[in-house]
Amino acid sequence: MKNKLRKIKVDNETYLWKREHNHLEDFEYSKCVEKVTIYLEGYKNSPINLLFREEDNLKIKNNLNKEKWCVGYPDAGVIWLFKPRADKKPQTENIHINLNRPAVIAELIKYFNNNGWNPKEVKKSFVIEDALKFLDVIKLPLGIH
Repeated sequence: MKNKLRKIKVDNETYLWKREHNHLEDFEYSKCVEKVTIYLEGYKNSPINLLFREEDNLKIKNNLNKEKWCVGYPDAGVIWLFKPRADKKPQTENIHINLNRPAVIAELIKYFNNNGWNPKEVKKSFVIEDALKFLDVIKLPLGIH
């Protein structure tokens, strides 16, 4: 099923966006990727493409046995911080970020508009291949719903 573009208004500008789940062909740790594509309306040639790759945990986390970002499974579009418990009981508390939520997309738009993405001036894609690292930088709304 192809993801349709959704509309969102941020700072009096209209944007179109979609979220999709993909898989890497070449990976060491995990193949899962959540991809968010955002266009400023009327500027389809200069989208921002954010790739939230679970594989990037290898770069941003010191010890994957302590905590790691999990991407897209079992809930497509949801990224959560997994922290194993020392007592081996099931984990009851996680940090969830749902990339299907317009509030999350609005915060991503605001952040990248202020940090390098300029769709009115540049006529090419702005690609962030290691977007997972921004989950610790951008204050995104938490929760699945």
